[in-house]
Amino acid sequence: MASTNQLLLQALVKGLGEAVGRNDEAAADRYQTRIRLIAGHFDTNPTLSVALEWLLLASGDWMKTDAPNRVEAEQPVAELVDRITQLL
Repeated sequence: MASTNQLLLQALVKGLGEAVGRNDEAAADRYQTRIRLIAGHFDTNPTLSVALEWLLLASGDWMKTDAPNRVEAEQPVAELVDRITQLL
């Protein structure tokens, strides 16, 4: 059975993916902040920690991209969301 932190992280990661998918930069920023706050709970799982780091980097790159050009930057975020969801 998944822990409360795992369930919360899963919801936050999916929320970030959805925010990126609908081009909602403000929501993506809020999800990033919350993921950073909970990420420390998963330091004992290096595979998951690295995937979270990559997700935060990819979503940060997405936010730095001009809104009309974000389609290409969206793909790595979606792939990392899927990977993290499988790891949880």
